[in-house]
Parts: sequence; C-alpha cells; structure tokens
Amino acid sequence: MSRDILALDFYGKTILAALASLDEETDTLRIRHILRHHSDAFNGAFVRERSNAQDELNRVFAQMGEYTDRTSTVIVGVRGNFLSFRHNTGFTFTESRQRIIRESDVNNAIHESLPKDLDDSLEVIDVLPLSYIIDDQAGATDPVGMFGSCLGVETFVSYGIKTHLTNFRSVLNACGCEDFLWMPSSVALAEMALTSAEKSSSVLIDLGEDSASAILYHKDSLLEAWEIPFGLNRVAEGIADQLQNDYPTALEVLRHYEPDPVMDEVLIEAAAPVIQAIHKELAHSLTYIQHPPAQLILGGQGAVPVLQKLLKNILGVRKARLCSFDTLIADCALDSPQYNGVLALLQYALMREQSQAGVSPVKDEGLLGKLFSKFGFNLF
Repeated sequence: MSRDILALDFYGKTILAALASLDEETDTLRIRHILRHHSDAFNGAFVRERSNAQDELNRVFAQMGEYTDRTSTVIVGVRGNFLSFRHNTGFTFTESRQRIIRESDVNNAIHESLPKDLDDSLEVIDVLPLSYIIDDQAGATDPVGMFGSCLGVETFVSYGIKTHLTNFRSVLNACGCEDFLWMPSSVALAEMALTSAEKSSSVLIDLGEDSASAILYHKDSLLEAWEIPFGLNRVAEGIADQLQNDYPTALEVLRHYEPDPVMDEVLIEAAAPVIQAIHKELAHSLTYIQHPPAQLILGGQGAVPVLQKLLKNILGVRKARLCSFDTLIADCALDSPQYNGVLALLQYALMREQSQAGVSPVKDEGLLGKLFSKFGFNLF
C-alpha cells in the first residue's frame, strides 16, 4: 500500500515542488520528481499578484500531475517576514490523581496553549508540542498512559498576518487545492536537518534569495525563530558594484556560482555586510545573547562552503556544516541546496503524523488522517 505526497515550498520568487511516494508497509519514502518554478507573482508565501499567482501555481500542479495518477496529500511550506513565533503553555486537569492521561487530555492541553491574547490581525499556522508537565514534573515527551491530575504542555506557536495568509490560501483553493497541511518551512528544516547532538546548542540559517530564516536550539529545545526580510539579493547588489554589472546580471552570476578563487573573493566581499546584518538581527534577541550557539548549520540557496566559512567566522561558532538530505531515496537528482526546505517538509509532515504531534488549523478528514483525527478541533 502506498500513497503520494506533494510538498510545495514557496522560496522567495521560486516555487519548489517535490512529489514523493510513501510505502506504508516499509515506511519508505521515495522522491519521484522535483522541480523549481520561477514566479514573480509570489515572494515567499506573500501573494504579489493574484491572477498570475494562480496561473503559475496551476502550471506547477500540472507538471507534477504528470508523475502521478492518484490524489496526493499536499504539504505547503510557509515563509516570509509576516510570520512570527512564540512559546506558550497550556494546562488541563483530569478527574482524579489516579486517572490515566488520555489522548483527549493531551489535545485539551495543547488547545489551551493557543494564545488567548493574539491580535485579531494574526492567525495561528501551527502548534508544535515541545514537552509535557505532569503534576509539576517537567520533561515528559509522551504522557499518554501515564497517571496524573494536571497535564501541562509547552508549545512553539507559529502565526502570521491574517490577510497575507488568507490571500495565500485563496490562491491555493482557486487551483483546486483545498485540502492541505501548511507549516513554517524553517521549523520543518531545522527539526529534520539537525541531529539530536546539534540541538544541544545550534543555529540553523536558511539563506535564500529574498529572505533568510534562522532557528535557535539550546539544550535540545527549540528556543526562537526569525524570518529576516533580506538575503542573497543584497549579496547580488554587492557583486554588481564590484563587477560593475547591472543587478539582473549579478543575480544570474550568483545563481550559477561555481567555486573559483577569484569569484570566491568577490562573493566574500559582497556577502560580508549581509552576513553581519543577519548576525545583528539575531543579536537583537535577548534569547540569542543568553544562549549563543556553538554550531551552525547552513541551508538554502546560499549553502555553499565559502559562505559557510564566512558565517562561522562572523557568528563566532565553533563548528559549521552545510545542510544535506543526500541519504533520501530518489528517482531524480537532488542537486540544489534550494531543495533543502521542500525535502524537509516531506519528512517533517510524516514525522508529525507518526508522532501525532501538534495541530495545524487547515485540516480536513483524510489529509494526514492520524494527525487531524487526533486534533480535531477548530482554531478559527
């Protein structure tokens, strides 16, 4: 028995799509097809032009549909500086101290962790449980079947500006995609790319063309996330100044970058101010100052060795590596670091389903069925 899963990552002005087949008997995920589709109608999950956005997305669905004759589960990665993140806690009480904690108690605790003071202009995208508390004892990871009178949960809540999300959803719906699960691409990438050892003290930076994302971990816990509204586009401006080219030409040079001693020097000089600006953004956070990371994992389009070294030096971390998903079984070439996010979305959605962890407000019966049947409450 197998099923198809389609992941979409809206990465700057590029739609990245990956179609995978999941063998449910062996729990094996095979990447069947992957593509990059340029679209000026999007900037991340922000819709710049409705009609063109619908046309471009329809083209992506049509191209991916050539590789499957089945209805696919759709996973959508959300990016953009209209996203925000916060930690929250929720509690629920059982009927007596000797009562076994049930899945419904876990659901209730997670539901209670939803921000009660969230501004009307914002909408919850995803709620990720981090750890549970049973009668003041913290650190439980799976409380179902345990005994207790009070169950608490610490969650990592992702939310965004409602109008942007509504526009984004309406384009998906107009393309016939009404049943989908969406989640922040950066969280998916960090959760799947980092090893358990790296989560003791690390920062993941996903460096894209028009934006950057960063996720900070400390003592195995996801502490904070940032969406930064600039990326390799500013590096391209620096390259244009050095090479005396126009910006589009410099951007093409950057997109087709190959390691070369001369080009490396140009790239370092152009990228240094951008990396310093990213570091400045992170250093505005008290959490980052209190828990400076020891390791860096670099993903996204900018995941190249010369920028890895530059980031390592500017951030002052001890170790650094490039993000990679090269162990996946694939029928196609996964040769671009841009694919990090869309590949992570596939794996992360399955992990969430299998662990029945968390809730997304866009839910319909049959879409990642276990996940939604366990968390079948309405967030709107």
